[in-house]
Amino acid sequence: RRLAPLAGLPANQREKLEETLLAWLRHWGQRAPIADELGIHAQTVGYRVLQLRELFGEDLRDPKARFELEIALRSDRKVPA
Repeated sequence: RRLAPLAGLPANQREKLEETLLAWLRHWGQRAPIADELGIHAQTVGYRVLQLRELFGEDLRDPKARFELEIALRSDRKVPA
C-alpha cells in the first residue's frame, strides 16, 4: 500500500526510484551520501527526489509514513542466499 504510487511506473524506473527512496531515507535526504551509495551524480539524486516528492507528496515529511516506506522497501528487497 505504501509503495502504491510507484506501481504504475515502468519496472526500470520503479526500481531506480525505489533504490533512491531507500537511500534517501537512510541518509536523511543528504544528496552526497545518496549519490555515493548509488554511484550516480548528485544532480541525478535531486531529479529522482523531485519525482519521488511528486509521487508521494506530504508522506515524505511524515515520520510515520517514512518509517512505513522504509519497512516496505526493505521487505521488498531480495536477500542474498
